[in-house]
Amino acid sequence: MDQNQYYPTPEALARRAWAKFQNKKFGRILEPSAGKGDLAKLRPHHTGTNWHTNSPPVDCIEVNLEHHANLRKEGFSVVGIDFLKYEGAGAIYSHVVMNPPFAQGAQHVLKAWDLLYDGEIVAILNAETVRNPFSKERAMLGNLIQKYGSVEYIEGAFSDAERETDVEVALVHLCKKARFGEELTGSIMDGLQEDIATRASLAGDFAEMNSLALPGEFVRNAVLAFSAAVKAARESVTAQARENHYAGLLGHTLEQRNGSGGETLPSSLDWVREELHKRYETLKDRAWAGILRSTQVADRLSSSAQRRLESDFQTIKSLEFTTANVYGFLQGLSANQSDIQIGMLCDVFDLITRYYTDNTVYYKGWKSNDKHRTCGIRVKTSRFVIPGYKSDSWSSSLNWNGMQMLADFDKAFALLDGKVEPTISLASLFYSEFDALKGGARLSSSYFDVRYYPGAGTLHFFARNKDLIARLNLLVGRHRQWLPPQGARVSDAFWLQYEKAEKFDRELRDKISSSCRQGWDNPMAKLACARYDTSIDKEVAERKMNEALDAVLAKHDIDPNALLEAPQEAFKLLACA
Repeated sequence: MDQNQYYPTPEALARRAWAKFQNKKFGRILEPSAGKGDLAKLRPHHTGTNWHTNSPPVDCIEVNLEHHANLRKEGFSVVGIDFLKYEGAGAIYSHVVMNPPFAQGAQHVLKAWDLLYDGEIVAILNAETVRNPFSKERAMLGNLIQKYGSVEYIEGAFSDAERETDVEVALVHLCKKARFGEELTGSIMDGLQEDIATRASLAGDFAEMNSLALPGEFVRNAVLAFSAAVKAARESVTAQARENHYAGLLGHTLEQRNGSGGETLPSSLDWVREELHKRYETLKDRAWAGILRSTQVADRLSSSAQRRLESDFQTIKSLEFTTANVYGFLQGLSANQSDIQIGMLCDVFDLITRYYTDNTVYYKGWKSNDKHRTCGIRVKTSRFVIPGYKSDSWSSSLNWNGMQMLADFDKAFALLDGKVEPTISLASLFYSEFDALKGGARLSSSYFDVRYYPGAGTLHFFARNKDLIARLNLLVGRHRQWLPPQGARVSDAFWLQYEKAEKFDRELRDKISSSCRQGWDNPMAKLACARYDTSIDKEVAERKMNEALDAVLAKHDIDPNALLEAPQEAFKLLACA
């Protein structure tokens, strides 16, 4: 049985649904049961009688996460998952069009009615939902149709659809008008009294705001603050519209009447809707940005991973800001923790190997194909150097990027050590002992002795636990398929050349130098840059590197090629053995 009762809307029925709208001036549209977008993508391409190429924006809600990518591909914003739990700002929508699950049709229409501030609803329902009002929800729907709308019954609407059904449908149209005179302008005589307002009385409870304290739980705090801000925004916009409305009744100021001009004060429903939408989107931007920059997220990510996440911010901030969505987002991070962790280790590995070729050593890689043999890279366990962090005599710490790099090292090596954080972090060391480091002192964190040369801008790291560097090399090597998967049967010669790579490094560099006529032809330098320069022919560089590796290993009677040259299918069999 289809749990979500997903029946894509056939084109003919979708066009009849859109034709039901009386107001052809489409602002922002909500499709709360979007599926793959069959109904939404037939939205009109015009406003009134003026045709234009841009379609009105559509926000979609869809319970099936598999459809979200397709909806975004169609150009729609996905703002939620479960419409019955949606708490977005309904005042931003001028039209709601829906083909909800037939079993919940009445609930969905009632939810849309409550959500909408001023606009129209068109819903495709099972005809029995309207004809047989046995439940409280169906009775309420019937009352709405009687007072504010109409219904058209259609037989065979799904007879030739993607998923066929012979059920008769009801095409329901409702029109909701804002109580403009009552809600926007208020009662004219209400509360008239002598004007004794002072600055203090106008400020009202703003004087108490600094002492307000929401409950201590992080996510709930954020959602409560967002909800309060949205409510205050609505009150502010409607109050501004009331003020502008009454000011317009009073007419222009004397200065304006004498020819100085003056702008028309906005007070229309369209202005209210547009202004509230702008404020709502800004508040949602702030709210999701606060989550992304929170310790709950930042503590799990390296700075590079954080930037990758923030690059998807447009998609993230389109989601409704609710407790369920925030927890879902954080749980998604937890569910992908292994991928996030290996990504963080790769980020740190790439940072170490990016600058100086002296930070790395090379070995023959595991994965191969008919075209070329890969080369694996290891970080040296003895020492590595990171350049680019000069400082002046008056500087009190490294710059922001430098401190972020140290924090990434702390996270990565604590992870490799099976701990949440190091006892003595590099970041804290550079905060508290920066003057001593600038003076040439060699100081110790939990995982590194470190020396800083402020004039040259280089940081020198000496591993205190070489097993952690070895673990980093092993995990990144397996992830990038330079090393065989765990459990695969590999010759001793392969592991011997891997373990001896640092010992053979000097011979390898001498061999490369003697065989390269020009410095720019050095395959070691080319491979170091290949990750960032796509113009480099990586395959040629790896072939030359492997030739040099074979020559060095042959001098030591090491031949890992026997197994390396086996067919790739054999590797898979060995890995499964």
